[in-house]
Amino acid sequence: MRQVEINFEAGLTEQFPEFRDVVKASVYGCGRALKSVAADIDMTSSELSRKLADNPNDQVHFPLHQLPALIRATGDKRPIYWLIEAFLEDDDAKQKRAVAQLNDMLPQLQALLKSVTKTAAA
Repeated sequence: MRQVEINFEAGLTEQFPEFRDVVKASVYGCGRALKSVAADIDMTSSELSRKLADNPNDQVHFPLHQLPALIRATGDKRPIYWLIEAFLEDDDAKQKRAVAQLNDMLPQLQALLKSVTKTAAA
């Protein structure tokens, strides 16, 4: 049995308001040439680029049935995590995550405030 670790700290739905945005980011940010990713899912690089472009004048879009292959090709699981965050994380969990992030940031904020007040007093 495999254990899956899910980390919501990045706030994927906040970074990428639309699902297609996180899919594009996973393709263009995976560190592989678009040509290689496209070849892995039996497309040309221009075809993949067109399907990810989200051009309102073009009715060609990325086919949903190819998403698992695209995730395997990029190695980026953010599209999966985006869906989980968007549909499985309730308001209470979001609030707890926000409080935890604030607690993590508090020491940094206090140090910054301290340095600003020292500079202002000098």
